[in-house]
Amino acid sequence: MKMNLKRSIKSMLTDYSPILWILPLSVWLMLVSASLFWNIYTLRQNTIKAFLSEAQTLTEVALSTMLWADQHERVFVPITEWIPMEPFFAQMPFRDVFTKCGLRLAQVSPSAIIYQKSELAWLHGLTRKSIRVTSLQPINPINAPDKWESETLELFENGHTERFSIIENGSDTVLKYMVPIRLISTSLIYPEGYKEGDLIGGLSVREQGSSRFAMNGQQIIIIVATHAAIFLIVAIGLLFLLFRLRVQWISLDQLNCEQKNIIDKLAASEAKLEELSVTDELTGLKNRRGFFLLATQLIREAKRKKTNIWFVFIDVDGMKAVNDNYGHSEGDKALSATANLLKCTFRESDVIARIGGDEFVVILSDIDTDNGNAIINRMQVNLDCLNTAAETDYKLSLSAGIVDCSPCDEHCSIESLLKKADELMYKSKLNKAHCRNISKRDTSPIEPA
Repeated sequence: MKMNLKRSIKSMLTDYSPILWILPLSVWLMLVSASLFWNIYTLRQNTIKAFLSEAQTLTEVALSTMLWADQHERVFVPITEWIPMEPFFAQMPFRDVFTKCGLRLAQVSPSAIIYQKSELAWLHGLTRKSIRVTSLQPINPINAPDKWESETLELFENGHTERFSIIENGSDTVLKYMVPIRLISTSLIYPEGYKEGDLIGGLSVREQGSSRFAMNGQQIIIIVATHAAIFLIVAIGLLFLLFRLRVQWISLDQLNCEQKNIIDKLAASEAKLEELSVTDELTGLKNRRGFFLLATQLIREAKRKKTNIWFVFIDVDGMKAVNDNYGHSEGDKALSATANLLKCTFRESDVIARIGGDEFVVILSDIDTDNGNAIINRMQVNLDCLNTAAETDYKLSLSAGIVDCSPCDEHCSIESLLKKADELMYKSKLNKAHCRNISKRDTSPIEPA
């Protein structure tokens, strides 16, 4: 699997594959886009958290104000255009009081105090939020809840402690937050039907989300521009690195090809040298070293297959006389002719070698005694044909000895086989008519034809 991955990467780098450029840039674009969306999402969440924090602080202040008003039972303020008379106090005794200086004061409810404080803060730009008190059974009709506030008050009755919502109102977004108001102590405002701890309403805070989210626009532009710049800078660097990597990989690949070619040439040269080291330069047959290497293998293989193996030892008669009478070049021609004769006589699977000046040996396998004798006879027939067709002043004569080796014979070795075949060849040489008076193997001349 690792090799396949390496080949795939190498193929993309060395070929003009679009994947090489598209894939890294696509991954980088996905990462930058994910970071961009996460930053925008985080900015929105922080904006919402900021509203919640401000709304919670505002409700705490409002609840503190209501607690102060409840502890004083009655709160009287001068009647102005900003503080209108609340109609539901008309039937209550002691609604109006007058100071010694004649200033008329009217009783106001805690909810009116909260509403007026919120309105004044909004008018003076101290806050963008509006806050009011509402109830499912409001004393003042102006404090009647809307649909969202009604649902929230019902949730408060079931034990909820606060609620926050983002409401889409046409093209605008409204942020709403509400906490419950529970009766701490009875007062003149709630004289009957309520006890301490009962839910008497809720504090509702709202703000137009467009004004708050509009402040994020500039920050979003900065975030987008920053991510775009980071993407471009890293993308350019990534493309440059990929280009350099591709160039270096191609150079490395070319270097590897050159090294491979050099290694192949060295291997071919080594194989050629190895072949030359086991080949006779004159005849092209195996030399003595090559013969011993192949003979060892063939004997081992014959023992494994339990088949016989044959050694044929061949000597050129009167080779010294040819060299003395006709020169060494003619002697080399005689040796080459002998090698060609042996190649024509024996099979391609047989091992033919020149192990000495005029000494040849052949290793045969997978034949029986009759086939061995037939091969020797065929060699003689081919020799007669060669002498008939030759335009030389002498006739080529060969002496041969053949022995076999059984796989069960523990003394079957190359040296012993060569020695035995050599002895048989020497006997064959002595029995020839033109070698009858020879006292030594290498002193009988070859008579001219």
